[in-house]
Amino acid sequence: MKALKTMVVIISFLFAFASCKNETSPETKTVETTEPAPEKILNPDANYVTSSFSVEGMKCAMGCAKVIEKNLFAMDGVKEAKVDFDSQMATVTYDEKLVNEEKLTASVAATSDTYKVIWDTNKQEEVIIE
Repeated sequence: MKALKTMVVIISFLFAFASCKNETSPETKTVETTEPAPEKILNPDANYVTSSFSVEGMKCAMGCAKVIEKNLFAMDGVKEAKVDFDSQMATVTYDEKLVNEEKLTASVAATSDTYKVIWDTNKQEEVIIE
């Protein structure tokens, strides 16, 4: 019985060794897009406001923070959106006539129901665009 176990282990190692590929990096493919990303059209006369709020429930920088950032930036009237995973904070610069706190909260909630927005009213400041 011991000899059978030893043979099975040796055969397993030989099979694993023989089936390994000698490649050091995975194959990469480049995909070219035919359409450029659309540019945002922003009102130069708008009154832009920058607000910061915390987002609870993020578990990773790429899958959570970047998706929230992308969805916030996609909103009409949003000039800039940054979400910092480490501090769990989002900072958004937006046209106050088109966007408000409720719309920003709804955008984060639409991304996933696991995210919770917490507003701190002391973090809002007006940005003057020249």
